[in-house]
Amino acid sequence: MAVPPVAALGIPMYVRTETMIPLCYALMQKGVGIGTVMALMIRGAGVSIPEITLLSAIFKKKLLIAYVLTIFAIATITGYLFNFLGQM
Repeated sequence: MAVPPVAALGIPMYVRTETMIPLCYALMQKGVGIGTVMALMIRGAGVSIPEITLLSAIFKKKLLIAYVLTIFAIATITGYLFNFLGQM
């Protein structure tokens, strides 16, 4: 149940992927599920406030919303997939 909120939480985070890996490792050591961590990693790397600001200069509003929703959907689906595969 934590995957969609964490995928949404990744929007305001501006964290480079190189920094995200140790952060996610620490979260996993504290007991956070792999799917939740993957959703956070994908969302944090895919969409951040500076990135949205840059893309808003070249994309129309509908395309920008489609981009953000697509990254959210990919992060959520991947998180659930990792949770499902981790239980097998």
